[in-house]
Amino acid sequence: RGGRRAVDMTRTHRLVLSGVLTPDQTQTYPLLPFDVPPHAERIEVSYRYAGAIGSDPHLTGGNTVDIGIFDSRGASFNSEGFRGWSGSARSEFYLATTEATPGYMPGPLPAGTWNICLGAYKVADAGCVVEVTIVITEGDGQTVAEFPQRLPLSNAPRPDVRQADGWYRGELHCHTVHSDGDSDPADVVRRAEALGLDFLAIMDHNVQSQQAALATVETPLMLIPGTEVTTYRGHWNTWGAGPWIDFRVLTEADMQAAVDMALAAGYLISCNHPKPFGPEWAYPEVAGFHCIEVWNGPWPAANDVALAYWDGKLRAGARITAVGGSDCHFHKTEHPAKLGNPTTFIHCEGAPSPAALLVNLRAGHAFISEAPDGPELVLSAGGVLMGDSIRPEGATAAFTIHTRRAQGKTLQIVTAEGIVYRSPVTEAEWQRTIEVRVAETPYVRAVLVSGSAEDLHVHAISNPVYIESASHQN
Repeated sequence: RGGRRAVDMTRTHRLVLSGVLTPDQTQTYPLLPFDVPPHAERIEVSYRYAGAIGSDPHLTGGNTVDIGIFDSRGASFNSEGFRGWSGSARSEFYLATTEATPGYMPGPLPAGTWNICLGAYKVADAGCVVEVTIVITEGDGQTVAEFPQRLPLSNAPRPDVRQADGWYRGELHCHTVHSDGDSDPADVVRRAEALGLDFLAIMDHNVQSQQAALATVETPLMLIPGTEVTTYRGHWNTWGAGPWIDFRVLTEADMQAAVDMALAAGYLISCNHPKPFGPEWAYPEVAGFHCIEVWNGPWPAANDVALAYWDGKLRAGARITAVGGSDCHFHKTEHPAKLGNPTTFIHCEGAPSPAALLVNLRAGHAFISEAPDGPELVLSAGGVLMGDSIRPEGATAAFTIHTRRAQGKTLQIVTAEGIVYRSPVTEAEWQRTIEVRVAETPYVRAVLVSGSAEDLHVHAISNPVYIESASHQN
């Protein structure tokens, strides 16, 4: 992670920046400018502040100050000068021409005005004194630095991993040391391989340095590049290989602007864990999300709130893909959130690729299961798969449900009118075709559950088959 090293003090510059954050600056992003001379080869930053408490939203009564850095290319909204972010996970970091602390991008260190960016996540009533120390080491000017290559979104077919039934299982949301996790990206890749996953997306908070690390990892897994855009009032995923998207949103208009930038860049995007302490999603009117993360970490963990949020969007006529992700941060220590719990299954015709998986995820050809070897749940109707639509000729339509490894669970069929069908699943390989009333619903979806109504446990969730009719158009 870098640390200190011996330097020639005649070519070293030490700066100390200090100030006081006030309560009215809570959840804003103050900038502290400083100058970098020509031929800089290393920049080291450390900081401290009074009354520090953890970032857990349950903790109050103190201060939580995040930190990051922008280079001389600019620090305005969505600026290309962004070089990294620690949140509050580290008290120090460094950038050099060939290496950097995880979460920060090595490469050129251009002369000019740089900015420390503070994130005033929590500021106590008494305010918060912050002190930032910067040490800049100059070189001889002979080093030609380049930014590292990041993981591309490959569209190369992978016949070597092709599954006969067209279903691929994977993890869409986990973290590493490049944000606030405890493991290197390569270690997480090996854990995903051991679980038998087919694809993996590491979504570190606000940064892209993990994508540079993943670009050097050899694996049979289909790796999907991505970032979790982590704001103080909601998180969202961007899957794909594109530019950095700014997380420093202060208003609904800012959030819509960031989402629009991600869409213009070709990202597949998801509103993440809209539930208490997720944090809750504060921008329900922001439009453009392809997906909603309805299942985050182990069930229940308030996932019923996220599921209800998605159902509300479906009832209003939206067509948004349900996805799941473990949000696993801790791979080396015991923690309730474990890699692959839940697992998202994506259907892909022909030889798959990371890009093809995202196309099919956007189309809704997916379901969520509690684990890589958990129950499988496939819903179809009229020859189409979930995510697609049918136009019934009457008030009912026939739907086929196919499950595996779901014996002992209960199948529920859900429409805009609520649960309209229940049946026990009695066999390891189980299939039923049933008639469902569709006159008053824009969708039909399925879920596998156990337990009582007061203590319901979800084991798998399908995406919907959508209903087209005179009253339910796209």
